[in-house]
Amino acid sequence: MDILSSKTMTSNLFRKTELNWGILGTARIAEQAVIPAIRATKHNQVLAVASRDLSRAREYADRQDIPVAYGSYDELLQDQNVHAVFIPLPNNLHLPWTIKALQAGKHVLVEKPFALNADEDQQMVGMAVEKSLVLMENFMYRYHTRIQKALELIKKGEIGKMRFMHSSFSFSLKNPDDFRLVPELGGGALYDLGCYCINIQRLLAGREPVAVQAFFHEGGSGVDLQMQATLDFGEQTYGSFSVAFNAAGQQTARFVGTEGILSMDWPFAGKDKSLKLELDKGGEIQKISFREENTYASLIDHFYQVVTRKETALFPLADAVKNMNVIDSLFQSAIDNGKVVYLKN
Repeated sequence: MDILSSKTMTSNLFRKTELNWGILGTARIAEQAVIPAIRATKHNQVLAVASRDLSRAREYADRQDIPVAYGSYDELLQDQNVHAVFIPLPNNLHLPWTIKALQAGKHVLVEKPFALNADEDQQMVGMAVEKSLVLMENFMYRYHTRIQKALELIKKGEIGKMRFMHSSFSFSLKNPDDFRLVPELGGGALYDLGCYCINIQRLLAGREPVAVQAFFHEGGSGVDLQMQATLDFGEQTYGSFSVAFNAAGQQTARFVGTEGILSMDWPFAGKDKSLKLELDKGGEIQKISFREENTYASLIDHFYQVVTRKETALFPLADAVKNMNVIDSLFQSAIDNGKVVYLKN
């Protein structure tokens, strides 16, 4: 073998795999957060976008400088040059299009909530396992350094034994045509905002709730505009959260133990915010500051490593199913006028 051939082989050996992404739909979350995140990471690029309206897809593609536009989701899934897809469609479409994408051989990042119920989650997970493809839920907040620091402090016993947790997430939803106000599309504050509050409490408690209770306000929309929920994690640990589409925009999370308190402002922020973690131990307050982080980019980079290097996913697919188990039980409680619902874990 000559030297040139040897160098070429070595170059090919260490060349990074390029991951081409397709976007199903023209959602704002893709335009404002996920597409920029894909482009902010190495060896990922956005190749195509699809809409049910070709003119809308082309307009979106031109605006985002995306090479290919398709007038149907199926056409994009048939594109052999697309390796992975992001699915930011309305919640009721997560199941069918995730299944179709996996059947077409695509890795999938699906917007939260994963689907509409735990049975749908299981179908999606089963197909991903059957096809040996990567499937992830877009809970980007978990990839922030602050969350990892909070987990570290709790595991070290800095706040003692966890006693109660509270998180809240709200904003004022003004657009009457927003899909989040349509029951058939999987609308409602629990799906859209409560999924975060449940996820962070399960993550920092380190276990699943054993019982839940919820009350909600509908207001004639057909979906839960506002919900108040309680989660019993056993061992004298209780969680609660408040979510709403009819309140001022805010996010909070607070974790109270026997020895101290951890507090976060904007716990579910995805990017472009400098954030703090506050540890209060007997009135002695330690404020830990974090620089701006693009957690969407961190998630995309992790997705890439799992696809190309076969790294173990930080959050197994079982987590998505367990999160939805809690959502299912909260809906059951809310519909039954706040009856306590016990979970089978």
